Amino acid sequence: MLLDRGFYSNEVYATIHDRGLVYLTPVPKYEDDYEAIGKIKSKEGVDAAVKNDVPFAIDGELHHTAEFLYVPATDEEAEGSYAVFVTNRDHVAPEEIMHVTNSYSRRWDIENQYKSVKAFLPKTSSKDYRVRLFSFTFAALLYNLWRLTDYLVKLRTDREIRSPPVVTARTFVRAVSQSLRQGG
Repeated sequence: MLLDRGFYSNEVYATIHDRGLVYLTPVPKYEDDYEAIGKIKSKEGVDAAVKNDVPFAIDGELHHTAEFLYVPATDEEAEGSYAVFVTNRDHVAPEEIMHVTNSYSRRWDIENQYKSVKAFLPKTSSKDYRVRLFSFTFAALLYNLWRLTDYLVKLRTDREIRSPPVVTARTFVRAVSQSLRQGG
């Protein structure tokens, strides 16, 4: 599970761990970790580190252990220029640190795509879950058709696939709505 900073809590982690799931989340404030970050910075050629087997307690009792991962921050405004993550994965090796933390940054692709689907949602005030489910399903279908159309246009025009859209969402929705009006 990839969680936001707002879920940083021993109780939340204990609940997730009890269900046999693996969590990864950034640590919101990590003044306690400045010493560890200082040690990383002092070592030549080392830019990431892991603190293994950090105890997590509930009501004073050890519940489980976790790993603290220290990686260079991708946000220049980050305090201490390091990001700190916590996970309950079993013993993260130093060579795995970047792989584990990169999975967190990839979740933003999903977040951004979900926000893009909202542009395709029809307006409704219905509280009927069936209407709302249909609206979301239809919006997801339109979104996927838009992505496919843009992909095919990029292939046809020899554009880089990961470049900004050639066919904008607005243009696609207008074309679909015009086609639906003409059809009937």
